[in-house]
Amino acid sequence: MVVSGYVFKNKGANFVPRIDEGDAVVTIRRAPSINLEEAKRLDLLVQKTLFQFPEVITTLAMTGRAEVAIDPVGKDTNDTFVRLKPKKEWTTAKDLDGLSVAFKDALEREVPSTFFSISQPIEDRTNEMISGSRADVQIMITGTDLLELKRVSEAIRDAVKGIAGTGDVRVERVLGMPELTVKPDRARLARYGVHMEDALLAIEAARVGMPLGWVYEGQKRFETRLLVPPRAPVPEALGDLLVETDDGHRVPLSEVATITEAEGPAQIRRENRVRIVRVEVNLRGRDLLSWVTDAQIAVDDKVVLPSGYEIQWSGQFENFERASKRLAVVVPIALALIFGMLLWNFGDVRYAISVFAVVPFALTGGMVGLILRDMEFSIPAAVGFIALAGVAVLNGVVLATDVRHALHEGGHFDSALVKGSVHTMRAVLTTGAVAALGFLPMALATGAGSEVQRPLATTVVFGIGASTLMTMFLLPAILKITLRREQKAQLHAHPHHHPVVATTARE
Repeated sequence: MVVSGYVFKNKGANFVPRIDEGDAVVTIRRAPSINLEEAKRLDLLVQKTLFQFPEVITTLAMTGRAEVAIDPVGKDTNDTFVRLKPKKEWTTAKDLDGLSVAFKDALEREVPSTFFSISQPIEDRTNEMISGSRADVQIMITGTDLLELKRVSEAIRDAVKGIAGTGDVRVERVLGMPELTVKPDRARLARYGVHMEDALLAIEAARVGMPLGWVYEGQKRFETRLLVPPRAPVPEALGDLLVETDDGHRVPLSEVATITEAEGPAQIRRENRVRIVRVEVNLRGRDLLSWVTDAQIAVDDKVVLPSGYEIQWSGQFENFERASKRLAVVVPIALALIFGMLLWNFGDVRYAISVFAVVPFALTGGMVGLILRDMEFSIPAAVGFIALAGVAVLNGVVLATDVRHALHEGGHFDSALVKGSVHTMRAVLTTGAVAALGFLPMALATGAGSEVQRPLATTVVFGIGASTLMTMFLLPAILKITLRREQKAQLHAHPHHHPVVATTARE
């Protein structure tokens, strides 16, 4: 039990096993200043590169989204859905992690100025709905200054990208959106006799239009605006717009204001009213818990946080922590209820302790099963361990009850142990076989979604096999230790009595 527990602990843990969906999605991030024509050209180049792989059947690229609350993104964001052939026909790689690496290497080599992340369609959206990020791990830095957040996030990126199992690493783009800044000059405004409001209205008319009134068509109502756009989105063109003075003359906007072209924030993300920047990481060939543990150590050693800034670890890791905390409460309560029911059933703490002592030994089978099948600990596996504990207790109750009945009939202590064990063997084996055979199809399943149910079924199938043997061989020994007082009482009452164990066994 100790050896299997040590080996199993070192295998790491995941929230839920990764489901093999059979398709892939390439998430693309570009500069916020990109226009639609260039984005389209790069999308076609991405699809052309993907079609070089024999595993690809079709591709579908989607650039930007409608500006609705559920998914507002711009032309700098693209999702390319890739339909793949069955895995048995793959030649580039044997699994999705290997194919993802091949996709990314080819795309980064062929397509310029682009960041790529390879995932799966359902997994991608599920991560985003749960944590707001499509990545497996989301490292959130909270603070006040965007430039400082950018510096810290880049330092975290450099600290974690060399850790084994790191796949795609992306720092959320903070800056990069081109903008025109207009600063009215009060001295020049006064010299020309231009009101500040008039200068700002000229800018409003150029950007969003000035409201003039409403147009009615039956029950429909439409707002009317006057839009005076510059001839081009450059400082010179914006400066040529005219502003009216007090005496009715017009002067160019550039004469009364300073117009500069600069780079502003592409987006400002907040959570709980605090600015955040995210570092997103997708894992390749490694479990979630061990990677996060190594990443946290690396970040603590290499990244210095200014005062007022914090790091939060989110994504699937946050889900795993939340579920682990719930299990830390639920499992002790369940075990306490089991022990309480044992105590209520037997009315003797020694029998309750004996039956309950089989539970940790029964868990050994589940751990060995996961080790042999190269599976990490996960929430489905945890559910399997809970179910396994229940079956182990059930078999223990059957055997201990029969042993107790034999002792109450006045049989010799050792004979009662053997008789009770032999008499209940058929019931214990039947109970274990029914439960194990019921979960066996789930343990051997290979269809879509089977990755989630396999750890649970594996834990139960292997665990029941081990718990049945543990119950038959260990529980009688444990009962002999805990019921030593009855044994001594019988020896004092019948000092010359020798049980015929062979005859009892044949019976």
